Amino acid sequence: MSKFEILKKEEFVPNFYKLDIAVPGIAKKAKAGQFILVMVDKQSEKIPLTILDWDEEKGTISFIVQELGLSTSKMAFMEEGDSFYSIVGPLGEPAYLENFGTVVLGGGCYGVGAVFPIAKGLKALGNYVITIIEAKNENLLYYEEEYKTVSDEVILVTTDGSKGERGHIYDVLDNMIEVQKRKIDHIKVIGCNVMMSKVSKLTKEKGAIPTYATVTTIMVDGTGMCGSCRLSYDGKTKFACVDGPEFDAHKIDWDELIHVRNTSYITEETLGLQNFSPECRSLAKYQERTKEEEAS
Repeated sequence: MSKFEILKKEEFVPNFYKLDIAVPGIAKKAKAGQFILVMVDKQSEKIPLTILDWDEEKGTISFIVQELGLSTSKMAFMEEGDSFYSIVGPLGEPAYLENFGTVVLGGGCYGVGAVFPIAKGLKALGNYVITIIEAKNENLLYYEEEYKTVSDEVILVTTDGSKGERGHIYDVLDNMIEVQKRKIDHIKVIGCNVMMSKVSKLTKEKGAIPTYATVTTIMVDGTGMCGSCRLSYDGKTKFACVDGPEFDAHKIDWDELIHVRNTSYITEETLGLQNFSPECRSLAKYQERTKEEEAS
């Protein structure tokens, strides 16, 4: 078995892949809420991905990749038996877990899978776990059956209403608080920053229900040295890689995070993805072309 080898690859829904990787060292130490930094090849950027699951006995970890930018597109074209150039972890602080009482977890987009180890951990501690998973339509919902094993309730929500409730996670939460008058002791959300910011605003207005968000930022080294993942938090500068990635959502400067920090490299990302063109839509062809360009 090669180092960082893909043992199993599964496409749940279009553009979302679950990968099982042989990394015994990380499997021994992983905790819910932590992440890894992944490099496909020597030329790749480092991509932070939440650890979905791990098996210490087998020495394997699992994570979910959404094919979106250049590096994740390269990952999508890897096959079982291929190996990553580098995987580093586990990184970041584990999620804040204890017996809170009734906990609502919200996972949207790539965050659907990322919430799973947290739900598993909270359920084991005796919490009443309500998991809300969100997607644009029914074709992009995944992990529903898995969540039923670690949740007391699983609520599905789609933007177009094709399955479950119509709307977003914050709409479901608003209904639970205002209409159903349900007592919620703790909330955790993982997904796009816009969704998490709206959940934060809602829960702050509805009695400051403790709400924690796993922040999505640009990362380079993952150890607090480069500063690219910085965010303004309670009037101070924090680093998502070492201080997080989970933070009290009510203390995050969401406007800065969404409109400044996460728009820094849009042009470069777009140009890089365009270079990964239709005629080289395989990782091997892309790497061959890159070597030829370097040689010339």
